[in-house]
Amino acid sequence: MGGDAARAAPARQDLDTAVNIPEATRILIEGAGGQRLTVAGPGAGTDGVVLADVDSGTEFENFFEAPTTTIWNATAYQVGADFGGAREEKFDFTLAFHILATATASWRAAYERFRLAFSFKRDSGLRAEVGDSSRLLTVRLGAKPAVKVTGDPNADGYALAVVPLVGAYPRWCEPDVVSQFVTTTDTTGGGVESGYVTVSNPLPVDYEIWPRWIIQGGKDIVWTIPDFSWGSGEFERAEIDRDRKMVMPPLLDGEHVVIDTDPLARNGQANSSIDTEFPARMNGQRFCYPLPGATPETKIPVSVTGAPVGAGVQVRCPRPWPRPWGGLD
Repeated sequence: MGGDAARAAPARQDLDTAVNIPEATRILIEGAGGQRLTVAGPGAGTDGVVLADVDSGTEFENFFEAPTTTIWNATAYQVGADFGGAREEKFDFTLAFHILATATASWRAAYERFRLAFSFKRDSGLRAEVGDSSRLLTVRLGAKPAVKVTGDPNADGYALAVVPLVGAYPRWCEPDVVSQFVTTTDTTGGGVESGYVTVSNPLPVDYEIWPRWIIQGGKDIVWTIPDFSWGSGEFERAEIDRDRKMVMPPLLDGEHVVIDTDPLARNGQANSSIDTEFPARMNGQRFCYPLPGATPETKIPVSVTGAPVGAGVQVRCPRPWPRPWGGLD
């Protein structure tokens, strides 16, 4: 068992310095089978797995920032070109890991637990923790992992595993930031109650987000929620739509509705808990505008009529960062 690419087992005391990443950073594998392995930073190696450096095969640069290419258009005799947009590709990278026997597990047991953490058909996660930031990149195997040895890994208690991974959605995600408004006035007999929710987008200016709305209540409740242009010129209506609002269809009895404002949402923009025809009830209305990057916390208005006390609307602002750490201070 060997080959030119195989590497000698590193000294155990050298493993703590195997990865040149910030001292406070912790990297974890959240496995397809529920495994949770700390592979870099505080606690690394407890389960016999340590993230290796770039010389061993870790392609740090290929998962640090979302792979993006720009599109430029030009006519036949145009001097220069016009910006046509940007395209984000999937993450496609390789990580290398030192797999070691531990005081409580043989090498084969450590490797088996590590290997079962990755799947071709089920999602795993790479989590990066720095300070109070915790971001998750969802990945699957891109090809068969390679195990590189110079002898008997069971006897030596060591081998190097090189794992090709694909991140179909090239973003390091934090939990959504949630804001809600709950009615305190009964408007079932008429009248309107108004309030505010808070939205924000601390991502870099190139990265917009699409808020998700959840509305609930009872029969005949009508919510009005904003779809501001935020200065976007995409539809040449930046000023006209600066205060655009969407009047939602009256709710059915016991109905809850999830609105994903992303026009490319896989399940469509509007989904009801009880009515598969809710999009038809929207009468052709669609949400048009994302929340631009570098948007500070901003209160936006919501209103409702026909609602008892305790009806609510919630807005969820996703945090799909292009990098495992960093951002706006």
